[in-house]
Amino acid sequence: MDLSEILEEIVTESEVILVNCTASGDHAKLVVDTKEGITLDEITQLTRVIKQNPRIDELYHSGIRLEVTSPGIGFPMTEMFQYERNVGRHVRILHELDGIPNPAEGRIVSPEESVVIIENKKGTLLFRLDDIEKGLIVIR
Repeated sequence: MDLSEILEEIVTESEVILVNCTASGDHAKLVVDTKEGITLDEITQLTRVIKQNPRIDELYHSGIRLEVTSPGIGFPMTEMFQYERNVGRHVRILHELDGIPNPAEGRIVSPEESVVIIENKKGTLLFRLDDIEKGLIVIR
């Protein structure tokens, strides 16, 4: 089992959602979130749990270099809960659909199940989560 697999297991055991994990050698960077928005205390607690995990200690006797962070405003949205949390905000969506401007921009109206609905001056656009390559909040 490699470092990223161990980290994914540890995060899965917590109530935190792993958005992204990159690991190379003894260095790992985790981007984590919760449906409500992760707090600094939750990040600190998760970092402690990871650092004190016996499986990490067994593989990396000198420890690991660990960075645990939340997705910032410029981090792409990849999960439905992120769209749900940002209803009413302006978004830029890069997608794989024909016949719709790419990127598409508009205000998130209603994410439902696996569909993100946005509105702009031209009307309403629906995107299945699987068709979205990248969704970014636009700061105006």
